[in-house]
Amino acid sequence: MRQSLVSGLLASASLAAVLTVTGAGQAAAQADLVPIATAPMSASVGVQNLGDSPAPASHLIINCSKVGQPGGGGCPDAPDLGVYENPAYPQHATIDVPELAPGEIFNHDLTVWDDMVWPAGTYVFAITADAGNVIAESNEANNTTQTNYTELPSVGVAEAPPLPLQANPGTRPSRGKAPVKAIVATLPKPDLMSTSLGSYIGGDHSLWNQVQTVRAGQITGSQLGRNGDECRVPAKVRLMNIGNADATSFKVSVYDDGKLRTTKTVSLKKGEDKWVNYDLRLNEGTNKVEVRIDPKNQIAEENEKNNLYKTTVEVPFDCDGVMTLAPQGKAGTKVAPPQRQRIIKTLPAKPVKPQRALPRRSTN
Repeated sequence: MRQSLVSGLLASASLAAVLTVTGAGQAAAQADLVPIATAPMSASVGVQNLGDSPAPASHLIINCSKVGQPGGGGCPDAPDLGVYENPAYPQHATIDVPELAPGEIFNHDLTVWDDMVWPAGTYVFAITADAGNVIAESNEANNTTQTNYTELPSVGVAEAPPLPLQANPGTRPSRGKAPVKAIVATLPKPDLMSTSLGSYIGGDHSLWNQVQTVRAGQITGSQLGRNGDECRVPAKVRLMNIGNADATSFKVSVYDDGKLRTTKTVSLKKGEDKWVNYDLRLNEGTNKVEVRIDPKNQIAEENEKNNLYKTTVEVPFDCDGVMTLAPQGKAGTKVAPPQRQRIIKTLPAKPVKPQRALPRRSTN
């Protein structure tokens, strides 16, 4: 039995296995494979080696699912889909990628794409380079990308409804005729959500509902906030509109431990996805971060239950200035905070009034 192209979105555990974040500071030159895909999805996919070392032969895998399909799956089959089957990667389309020199790009056109008949709906594709994480890379956090494809429902010509009773004054319907039914048109709506890629915090990939640890070199500021105990970390989140209408303008709010940290205004066309950049303000220790899409429900959506995303971010050092952060110093090095110099103002001396000389008494 031929495997279907996909059965569902990659589970978080599977993504975590592919998107393993490596430590910083690789001494030797290494390869760096990144997937290539179009938006919206098409037959063209590929892989590029962004590293400084040749990349051995590898595999590119594609996972597809239809949005709203219970239990995942829902993508169509094709007669020649078997050419992309690989027992090592079930429920995926697998493409053999040759050895790539530094900077080299491998392109591939899916031979089955034009033969696939897509029922109306939105389909999400997770595309992974270096499947199985078999190649040591300088950056293991950029092996997966995500895109989508939307097939609009076909447009048909409906029969004209019968005239309502008010259009026929003086007549009464016979008892054998069915009553006239009102026809209500349903307007298309957008549907805003984040992708399964989650977000990037300080340059490292962070899956939703997982734990991300910030490294000292990712901090761009410290001693922030009212109490001077917050660090600033650059971050970004991937958003997409899987609905059937544009979302002209909506808010994206980021909270840390229930406190509003930042709000961004975003617009997404139907089928569009984009990264939204923001600065994350964190405290030392564990931070519960929430990204709320359209928090005040100002956009009428097809699904209002996919607008909240959570992750946990650990900050293993102080943010109040008692630690020198990289690159100024090594992580974990405690130094005394700079002492404020007390400025003593010197007031000008008051002028002294001249005193009158008393007449001397005669001693005679």
